[in-house]
Amino acid sequence: MKHLIPIQVFFLFFMFTTSSIALAPSSYDVRQGDQTLPVVINPKLQRICDQTDNPVECLITTVPFLREKATINPVSILEIEVEAIDIKTKEALDKASKLLLSSSNSKPITNCFNICINNYKSILESKHRILDAISLGDDKQLRVELSSNVDKIYHCEDAFEEANVKSPITEVNSLLGKMITNSLTITIDMVHF
Repeated sequence: MKHLIPIQVFFLFFMFTTSSIALAPSSYDVRQGDQTLPVVINPKLQRICDQTDNPVECLITTVPFLREKATINPVSILEIEVEAIDIKTKEALDKASKLLLSSSNSKPITNCFNICINNYKSILESKHRILDAISLGDDKQLRVELSSNVDKIYHCEDAFEEANVKSPITEVNSLLGKMITNSLTITIDMVHF
């Protein structure tokens, strides 16, 4: 059974086909600005991403970081996801910091941004512990760090909800939450140290 899923993130638009048995590379159209480039998805990457809670986000956050002859296995994809999370967290931190400084916010909104900023900084600080846990094969520490990071994203969004304010950073938090959840799924279900 084939289905098409259009998505848009990072100015990339993917259209892909999955099947219950995907042995050949999948083809995608990637658009960046006015250019359209064909991208072939390695079936190993497709199988890994298909096992996550958010397969589309898995693909769109790992494909830009894959080198042509990169080894594709759960550990290498986990390491790529950690790098992608780091980049997206820096973007979220920058956006939240700019929003905090650029507007005359009420005290509750300022508190919300400060919670998010502190949580983003904490996620960035955890990157080295996560990479160390991967290199040491410490799946317990890896689970603790990733689970904590998921909680930090949700805590950021909860702060806005509790203040009865619409979060201006929901979109980036949603993607970060999905990326971290995918990393946790890869750790729990696919990485066997």
